[in-house]
Amino acid sequence: MYILGFGVVTFLYAIPFLPKHIFVDSKQNLRSISGLKIYLIALIWSGVTVVLPLIEADYTLNADVVLSVIQRFIFIVVLMLPFEIRDLRYDSLKLSTVPQKIGVKTTKLMGVFLLFVFFLIEFFKDEATHLKLLTLALVCFLTGGFVVGSKIYQGKYYSAFWVEAIPVYWLIILLILC
Repeated sequence: MYILGFGVVTFLYAIPFLPKHIFVDSKQNLRSISGLKIYLIALIWSGVTVVLPLIEADYTLNADVVLSVIQRFIFIVVLMLPFEIRDLRYDSLKLSTVPQKIGVKTTKLMGVFLLFVFFLIEFFKDEATHLKLLTLALVCFLTGGFVVGSKIYQGKYYSAFWVEAIPVYWLIILLILC
């Protein structure tokens, strides 16, 4: 049922389904709703990468799980920011993306602030360890560097390769530290 729910939202993200008067352009999908795109993506990724595996494993949902979902949501939002900045020259003004609403510089500051919140949440978990904190600190530093370094006219592979590879860097950091 959970997979079906996430699947339907993902389907509706791309496929036109609602009346035109709700949307600002002719696409009529969830992606076209002003200001919703980045948060919808973060919600789906959080659910699919944290909640679904734990449900499948019959793991009891507790406070640490809720904090992990919040962390993942924040992290995905931050990972989307370099893409949002890059796409400023292509996106319709009607989409109301984060950089369109608050500007590139403020978007970068927001990304760094959200990474700080992402890191601080770890201290509220029952299972926080020094290794997890060190790993998160390194990932936050790396991700923050990519957010701050992003620009409207960035290199071809900046977001499409280097930023998208951050989860792989996270895995490499974990493998090195363990």
